[in-house]
Amino acid sequence: MKDGSPPRARGGWRPARPEPQEMDFTAADLPRVRRFTVTWAAKAGMSADAADDFVIAVNEIATNAVRHGSPRASLRLWVGAGAGIAEIRDSGHWDAALAPPSLPRRPAEQGGMGLAVARLVCDGLQVKATSAGTAVLLRMTLR
Repeated sequence: MKDGSPPRARGGWRPARPEPQEMDFTAADLPRVRRFTVTWAAKAGMSADAADDFVIAVNEIATNAVRHGSPRASLRLWVGAGAGIAEIRDSGHWDAALAPPSLPRRPAEQGGMGLAVARLVCDGLQVKATSAGTAVLLRMTLR
C-alpha cells in the first residue's frame, strides 16, 4: 500500500540535506542567529543534544565576532562529510589568533571563554585569520 511517502532505504530514512544558508548580523541580531542555527540544525538532522551544543558554539563565536571583530559579521551553515559546519566571519584583525595564549586566563565571570566553550562542545574548531578578517569554522558531527 502506497501512502505517497518516500521509500525507505536500508538503515532507515534520513531527511534531505538542507541547502547552505547564510545571514549577515550585528550584535542586535544575536537572538536571530540562535533561532536561525536551531532551525538549520533540525533540518540537517542533528540530534537534540548535538544541536544544543552547536547553537551554543555558534552563539559564542558570533558574539565574539561582533564584540571584538567588526560591527557586522556573517554566518554560513552547510553540511559536509557527515557534519554540520558553521563559518562565522568578520572583518576584524586578530593578530594573536595563531599564537598560543601568553596571558593568564580571566575568570569565567569576566567573559573571554567563548572560544574555549566552542572547542569543548564542537567536534572541530579552526580559526583562519587573514588581512581581510577572521573566520572561525565549527564542525559538529551529525548524530
